[in-house]
Amino acid sequence: MDIDPRRSLSQKQFCWVENISLAKYFELKKRGLGPAITDIDGVQRITPEAREEWHKRMAELAKGEAARLEAERRRELAVIAGRAAALSPKHVSRRRRPEHRRPRCSMP
Repeated sequence: MDIDPRRSLSQKQFCWVENISLAKYFELKKRGLGPAITDIDGVQRITPEAREEWHKRMAELAKGEAARLEAERRRELAVIAGRAAALSPKHVSRRRRPEHRRPRCSMP
């Protein structure tokens, strides 16, 4: 299928150009993440501008998702590191108090 991406596309052509299945297209559309559709007397078309805007929205969504995943990964690593530190024999909670402490002065 040879399609000029500068002209408006049908849903099937859009899926072919973007290399996604029709099922994935309708899933995105159901979630409100599909491209804007222009209805021309009952024929639904996706304009080049709508396709370009869709690409920008998908890129922003990917950035936001990637940042969320990275923050989640860092939290998990911090929890693992904290547990490992607490189990260490050198952890502050396992240190003994020095024996040579001065007695406290009591005030009369």
